[in-house]
Amino acid sequence: MANILDRYGIKEVADVTFYDIVVDDKGMSTMGAPVLYLETLKVSTIETTAENVSARGGKGNPELITWDYGKEITVTLEDALFSAKSMAIMFGSLDPDGKTVVGSSASIYKTVPAAQVTTDGKTTINGAEVTIPTSATYYDQEGSVVESTTTWAYVTFLVNTKDTKVIEVSSATFPGTYYITGDTYARREADGKDEFFQFIIPKAKVTSEVTLTMEAEGDPSTFSMNLRVLRPADGQMMKLVQYALAANG
Repeated sequence: MANILDRYGIKEVADVTFYDIVVDDKGMSTMGAPVLYLETLKVSTIETTAENVSARGGKGNPELITWDYGKEITVTLEDALFSAKSMAIMFGSLDPDGKTVVGSSASIYKTVPAAQVTTDGKTTINGAEVTIPTSATYYDQEGSVVESTTTWAYVTFLVNTKDTKVIEVSSATFPGTYYITGDTYARREADGKDEFFQFIIPKAKVTSEVTLTMEAEGDPSTFSMNLRVLRPADGQMMKLVQYALAANG
């Protein structure tokens, strides 16, 4: 049994699960089907802030009474890896059924400098040899279209692709709202044993700010997802649960 004097240290990142939100007949936000599981997070941060105003008076005008209001809870998740589903959630690229929006395009454009094209009209893209199609467009150094039989600097053409996954980022769509849980553990000071904790957020809105960093040097890119916790019908924005597993059956 936990002691009120027990003290804990938290170091491990949480494993976080996103669920669809199901609203019951009382207007409560409840957990639906899981839509995303994150087990490669580098950072999982929960920050609670509030505004306050004080009554002041007397000599020196000190604060006499303080009122808190406007509580906000934000969650920051920084992932070492990404998936098509996590990227779609970050960009709001999901259809009404919660599935990743996949475009119909099966081809992409590539532009290749003349130095990378062989005399028999072939080039290498991503390790595969590709023949420049007859429909390709050739350009000189100034960007003017020229004939392939003349001196040219660049060629642009369509490349056929397969197993295509297209995440469409639209000006009309934004990230959604989810039921969130996060599991981690804390180490008890007294005996060094780990105990399990879960945070539960019934209603969290994924914000629209997304930054993808691609650089030649330094550490690999991470993928950050920011969430703003909303107030559910019962007013309980978040729960922290310390637990031990009981035997089934």
